Amino acid sequence: MMYIYRRRRRTNPWRVLLLLLLIGGALYLYTHIRQRQQEAAVSPPEPPPTPTRSAASYRQEAEELYWDGALREAIAAYQQAIVLEPGDISLYPPLVRLLVLDGRVQEAIRYGERAVAMAPHSAPAWATLCMAYDWIGWIQDAIEACDRAISLDPALPEAYAFAAETYMDAGRWNDALQAAQQARKLDPRSVDAHRAYGYVLEMMGNYSGAIEAYQQALEIHPKLAYLYLDIGRNAQALARPSEAIAAFKRAVELAPYRADALAQLGWAYYAIEEYQEARAYLEKAVQADREYAIAYGRLATVYWSQRNYESAIPNFEKAIEMAYRAARRNARAFFLTTEPVQETYTFPTLARKILEGRLRWADPQGNHLTAELLPTDPTGRWAGARGRLSLDPQTGDYTLTLEGMPDPPTGQAYVGWFSRLQTLADTPLNTGPLWVGSDGTLTVTLKAEPVRGPRIEYFYTLGLCYYYMAQCERAYPLFDAALQIDPNDANAKEGIRLCRQAEGTPTP
Repeated sequence: MMYIYRRRRRTNPWRVLLLLLLIGGALYLYTHIRQRQQEAAVSPPEPPPTPTRSAASYRQEAEELYWDGALREAIAAYQQAIVLEPGDISLYPPLVRLLVLDGRVQEAIRYGERAVAMAPHSAPAWATLCMAYDWIGWIQDAIEACDRAISLDPALPEAYAFAAETYMDAGRWNDALQAAQQARKLDPRSVDAHRAYGYVLEMMGNYSGAIEAYQQALEIHPKLAYLYLDIGRNAQALARPSEAIAAFKRAVELAPYRADALAQLGWAYYAIEEYQEARAYLEKAVQADREYAIAYGRLATVYWSQRNYESAIPNFEKAIEMAYRAARRNARAFFLTTEPVQETYTFPTLARKILEGRLRWADPQGNHLTAELLPTDPTGRWAGARGRLSLDPQTGDYTLTLEGMPDPPTGQAYVGWFSRLQTLADTPLNTGPLWVGSDGTLTVTLKAEPVRGPRIEYFYTLGLCYYYMAQCERAYPLFDAALQIDPNDANAKEGIRLCRQAEGTPTP
């Protein structure tokens, strides 16, 4: 018998390898699943994701912070609410008000102008913009804004309160008193109404009545630092130093970051000749705000009183520099006129105004101001003319660029003028005569200094410091600056006499 044998197939090694890999993968997957199940059995569940905060929640937080006296934190909360809901006009007026009360007026104006542009029929927006304009010194703009607010809502107490302050600053005493009384009548629980009434009484010299009004405001809101500053200031006017110091101390406790509160407290100690305490608080004020001219000036005065001229000099110089900066930041507008050709100019001929532009902050910090100059002449002669002004408030350097300018009328020159930026003699700061090229263009860089801003005593006292340091060559320009502010100032004249006597120069 013949057997036929089948040849056995040999095992494929690649197939074996694949099978082993599949088995290993299955085992790994099974082990991983079991491990996750065990971890889930002993681990707590993950919390759900936190929902994004709403603008309403930030608004509520801001209101709570305000009533707790935390103005800066309240401001931050309002700003965050506006980031989330930039079109909610109701968020702007309380923010503008708090920014003003916290001393951040330039920020307040930016938000206030944005608000009225968005909602030109909002009485609260116009009222708080009035407040901001008044506190920066733009009185006429403030009056117009408050009048607009009152016309839109004759029952808005804050509109009358802010109008009262503005009218008072404009010298309209009767209007101010009536507006303040109307504000209190409309809302006896309004902090702003009582504060405005106190301000009106203070400006009228009724310091006791002012303190009473400020205290009524404190009864409504006892944690507002600026109200204690108001009380302390009036207590000083009444020669009640202990009361003033107590009020200023309370303001510092509530807002230790406020340079004005620290400076007021230091100055109150200076008034009673406690120089060490005065110097300590004034140094803190300088640290709190490196650009606060008043703090530098008062600190310098303390050193001067102690005959420490070496320390007084740099602080007086800083006071003058920072006062220049503050004045330049408050410049309102720039315009161009045609004037008869001469070397110097005092006042503009407004009937010959041809270009004008509002100065605006180009950055949130207010460190750069620009104005686009557009034609204002009704004759149309300058219809194609344009210009741009760029001002650095810190250095005083400004650049004016003009284009499309025709030749000025025969015998006249172009002159540029600043609005709300004055010379030491209190006349509008101007560029002097400007001459455009044959192509109708001009680019010129000038300096806005010296300008009205530093107190007169900074100049003559710094000059006297240099006199005592035997540096009269540095003292004369300071005495001259003081005499530009007041040609009859006795201190500056005496300083000049002393320097001439020391130099052996005959006094005219």
